[in-house]
Amino acid sequence: MKKLSLLTSALIVAASFSFSVPAMAQVNITDADRARIEERKNRKTQLPGERVGRGVTKAFELYSEEKIDEALQVLQEIRGGNDFDNAFLARFIGSLYATKDTKQAIKYLEQAVKSDLLSFADHSASLKLVADLQSMENMHKDAIRNYEAWMKFTGEQDPDVYLRIANAYYQLGDYKNVLTPIDNAIRYAKEPNKQYYMLKMGALYESKNYPKTVETVETMVQLFPEERQYWVYLGNFYTLVEDYQKSLSALQIAYNNGYLQSESELKTLGQMYANNNIPHKAAAIYEKYMKSGKIKKDRTMLNAIASNFQAARDFAKAAEYYGELAKMTNEADAYRRQGMAYLAIQKYNDAIKAFDASLAIDSRDAGKIHMSLMEAYFYQGKYREANAALQAAKRDPATERQTRSWQSYINEKARVKNISL
Repeated sequence: MKKLSLLTSALIVAASFSFSVPAMAQVNITDADRARIEERKNRKTQLPGERVGRGVTKAFELYSEEKIDEALQVLQEIRGGNDFDNAFLARFIGSLYATKDTKQAIKYLEQAVKSDLLSFADHSASLKLVADLQSMENMHKDAIRNYEAWMKFTGEQDPDVYLRIANAYYQLGDYKNVLTPIDNAIRYAKEPNKQYYMLKMGALYESKNYPKTVETVETMVQLFPEERQYWVYLGNFYTLVEDYQKSLSALQIAYNNGYLQSESELKTLGQMYANNNIPHKAAAIYEKYMKSGKIKKDRTMLNAIASNFQAARDFAKAAEYYGELAKMTNEADAYRRQGMAYLAIQKYNDAIKAFDASLAIDSRDAGKIHMSLMEAYFYQGKYREANAALQAAKRDPATERQTRSWQSYINEKARVKNISL
């Protein structure tokens, strides 16, 4: 794959993009929390009673044999001698249920952490597991509560947990609250992570904060320049802030590196050329990929090619594609436009055929078409035919006034050439 020329690209007008992530609000860890965390880490390990220990050992053996139901039955028949035993059992039962019944797993794991008696490692793992299960069950508010409890319990600024909190807010449709945790995920990550930036981009887009969406994707294409879809996103998002020049620059980079693959992507590139007043390139892109089959040949595309060639003053090409459009649709206006393109390059006979075809289909614009026919005949020196077309145009109120100046002009030319009208 070709290397992207980021430094020379017209896109990197913003060569000064900054990757620094501002300090964001995060789960608040107080000095008292830190002291408690250290105390819990250093607390003497507590062991379950003998009856619980034997039951857990037996259940674990059954679990190892993939006899989960039997393992659960053993555990649920045990009665712990104290609160720690019950928390210990609840954690083990919840962990087993996590493989088969999420709701039961959540119930037992929340019982396990409620007493705050488990070892530091077990309590920590239980909080994270119950939050993950709640997230799977679309219990996103509960999941956020337990992820935040895990962070407060452990004192860790874990980027993956911040991501999960952000994703829970996203699933709730609370897009503005996605931003703080996802920025913290980005801040604490050891290296840039595509998933974090994608979620941030999505939240900003859904919040209709298009300028910040663009800023985020500008960062993404610099961090991950060979990720083709990001260049497509950038080109599209620039249009949301009506920066069509940068949109075209981004899409040109994508195109030059072979990143534009779908029909819609290639059409967008063509549209950006048109929006930036480069109609010949717009038409050429459309034409190339319509011929290759990547862009569907239909009424809209033929019209786009023809009108862009016309805007580029390539009237021969415009006439060709208006002709194709006319054959496909049998629309009077397509023939009329083809006639106008031929008229512009002085192909008067071809213009006359196109105008006649237009009139044969629909006479609603008859006055305008007769005026165009008059010009085609006039510039061929066919003053009698020009006059006949002019008389037809006079009968249309829309063009009657227009004909007055031409009448004397045609009369004079015919007189000089000794042609009887």
